[in-house]
Amino acid sequence: MLWFLIGLVFFLSIGFLFLFFQRQKFWISRLQKIEKITEAIKNKESPSSFLLSGNPLFLAISSNLESISTTLQGLIRASKEEEINLNTILKSMAEGIVIIDRSHLIKIANDSFKRIFGLNVNPQGKKLVELVQLPEVEKMIEEAFKSQKPLTQELLGAETRGTISGYFVVDAVPVTNESQELPSDIMVLVFRDITEIKMFEEARKEFVINVSHELRTPLSIFKGYVETLIENPKLSKAETKRIYEILKKHCERLSLLIEDLLLLAKLESRKLTIEPISINFSKFIEETLQDLHPLFKQKECTVNLLVEKDLPPIEIDPFWFQQAIYNLIDNAIKFSTPPRTVVIQAQRMGQNFVLKIIDNGFGIPPKDLPFIFDRFYRGDKSRNRDQGGTGLGLSITKQIVELHGGTLRAISDVGKGTTMEITFPIEQKRE
Repeated sequence: MLWFLIGLVFFLSIGFLFLFFQRQKFWISRLQKIEKITEAIKNKESPSSFLLSGNPLFLAISSNLESISTTLQGLIRASKEEEINLNTILKSMAEGIVIIDRSHLIKIANDSFKRIFGLNVNPQGKKLVELVQLPEVEKMIEEAFKSQKPLTQELLGAETRGTISGYFVVDAVPVTNESQELPSDIMVLVFRDITEIKMFEEARKEFVINVSHELRTPLSIFKGYVETLIENPKLSKAETKRIYEILKKHCERLSLLIEDLLLLAKLESRKLTIEPISINFSKFIEETLQDLHPLFKQKECTVNLLVEKDLPPIEIDPFWFQQAIYNLIDNAIKFSTPPRTVVIQAQRMGQNFVLKIIDNGFGIPPKDLPFIFDRFYRGDKSRNRDQGGTGLGLSITKQIVELHGGTLRAISDVGKGTTMEITFPIEQKRE
């Protein structure tokens, strides 16, 4: 009986242990599968299967894990889409955009920011002050973080890495949460380059000043001589005639100035259109010089014409291109002293037509050369005003050449003369 009981206990123990280990194996296999599922979710991957069979509890866990994974994958996709959209927006913006933290470390910077500040390195992770050496920006950031309100300031940019200077409008916008309970630790900076706008404003002011000056001089002369005629009705015929001739001269000057101003306005607004036709340049330039023959004779000027043989026909608007040549030859004669000589060269260079008008005049100082095509610009004010003219001729000529798809440049050697060089395609592109 004792042995029977011992045997029964032994077999029951063996059965119990067998059942225990089988149960343990079951749980271990399920836990291992749960581990694989959670590992995949942690790695932002979708598990091959969520199925956990054998128990309602495992089925519930399986369903919850699948729901979590689906939600997470949706969030990942949405995050990637938002990142793509953000990058697309940032790349398309002309403004420089930078996102920084409390330590002024750059989190995000767009291409325009790198372009504006001439950066060849990735700004991300660097201190803003290392790349943008503007103390006013640092001060502005601190004030915006402190007040938690957007700030805007116009700054004159100093040279940064030797590549940039200009005018900027900087916006500093702290990024706050919806509840605004916690202070923002992230800030968006927007750099808008307004250098061109400022330059345009300055050019406009200077233009108004120059026009006012050009109008004031003849009007003052008118006023003075009209008062003379009123106060002295018994002036001699000779003196009266002299005054009328002076008034006529300044009337013509005013008329030329107004005409040039209207023409320049049309050219710059692109409201004036040209109608190019194919012409023989040799014949065209000979007719043009024939029209100027009285001027050459009056100024005792020798003209040498050098036109390349077999020059192909060029496409120009004869009327407007002739105006450009008139202006350049008139300048060449005006700023020369006897014996005056003007050389006109025309040749083909590749697919381009090149026309050079060379004088033996005073030449243009290097400091004035970059500005001679500006409206009303005069280097030697006293000498140039004595030459007459409106001060708009070269500016108008440059606009006419550009309408032909070409460029106009000046090459000058002080005391030896100046070369005006026009280059444009032989065949004009037609829209």
